[in-house]
Amino acid sequence: MDRTMNEKKINSVIIPGSYDPVTLGHVDIIKRAAEKYDEVYAVVFINPDKKYTFTLEERVKMLMLATDELDNVLVSYSNGLVIDYMREHEIELIVKGYRNDVDLEYEKRQAEWNLYHGGYETELWKASPELEEISSTLARDNIKNDKSLQRILPASVIDFLKNR
Repeated sequence: MDRTMNEKKINSVIIPGSYDPVTLGHVDIIKRAAEKYDEVYAVVFINPDKKYTFTLEERVKMLMLATDELDNVLVSYSNGLVIDYMREHEIELIVKGYRNDVDLEYEKRQAEWNLYHGGYETELWKASPELEEISSTLARDNIKNDKSLQRILPASVIDFLKNR
């Protein structure tokens, strides 16, 4: 019997993050998910224990600008848990990107927690090789030191930052 006949087709996924700011690495994972799944929720999560460089409104706006051409991507925000957001919006799967072994180990622990506490699986996707060095931390450092943001942030986000 064909195994695929018994597998449920996944229609909706969530890509949670702080997006402080959204990078080309984030956008790459979101675009790849948008090609594979019907609905992609790119959700800015608020961690009360974390200090952000950009306001929630700015992070949401930058994420909207960066994903504007992707019709099946919904941008939102939440101050709750990923698993609660998923339950509320009937999202089936978590998709997360990782750049290196350190990221991978962190994301595996998060995936285990989400599976244990919410019953939600996570797909971990390796960053495209040309984007492995990109991070929000690098972007913030370049912004702070007035260095180039090309090859780090989407052009629409760079324009937003110039005009803010």
